[in-house]
Amino acid sequence: MWRGKTVFNVLAVGIEGIGTTPPPTRTLQGISLVLGPALNAAATFFWNDEGRHGVTAGTMVALSSVLWLPGLLGLWEAVRTSRPVVGSLGGLLAVVGAFGGITFGLQGFYEGVYGLSKQQSLDALAAHPVASQLALWLPGPVFPIALAILGFALAVARIVPRWTAVLLAAAGFLWPVSRIPRIEVFAHVADLMLLVPSAFLGVLLLTSLRRPEPSIASMAR
Repeated sequence: MWRGKTVFNVLAVGIEGIGTTPPPTRTLQGISLVLGPALNAAATFFWNDEGRHGVTAGTMVALSSVLWLPGLLGLWEAVRTSRPVVGSLGGLLAVVGAFGGITFGLQGFYEGVYGLSKQQSLDALAAHPVASQLALWLPGPVFPIALAILGFALAVARIVPRWTAVLLAAAGFLWPVSRIPRIEVFAHVADLMLLVPSAFLGVLLLTSLRRPEPSIASMAR
């Protein structure tokens, strides 16, 4: 059974006077969980003819990774309260995944700026194998892996509606299927599967600001 209000309080740990005063951290995380995946989903509509990001989509993907990170870290913090090791490692994965999202977005940005084709870009990266692995090929896959693990961890911790956790995990598995071969239809489906649960949780966080919540201490009694 989902312990409905638990996630609101856990995400606001460390903020005094939750009550009727809007906690800044909760506000930031709620906005993050809505805007991050929304901008990421919008970026897919701007892929170029090769299925590459280009200037516009690349910029949107990079920015979405930055915007999304506070909300994802908040969810991992919620997991950490009951499963410290998993939550801590998950937070690290979220940061690395966001870094990968930024670098892949900037790769598309610079491909568009310099008019590089997919093959030209890959050939240029091949000349710097170590740097390419560290900046792109290793952190990039961490993003969907982290999402899949987050969905599973949230489901086990039972602090969000189960359907949101299942969608996040499923989207994490579908993400590589859509991005590696650049299948636009699959990409839109994966984007939607991420946007719906993430935005839902973000809206829950924002609407929870309107009502008083019990403190963590009182819930523990």
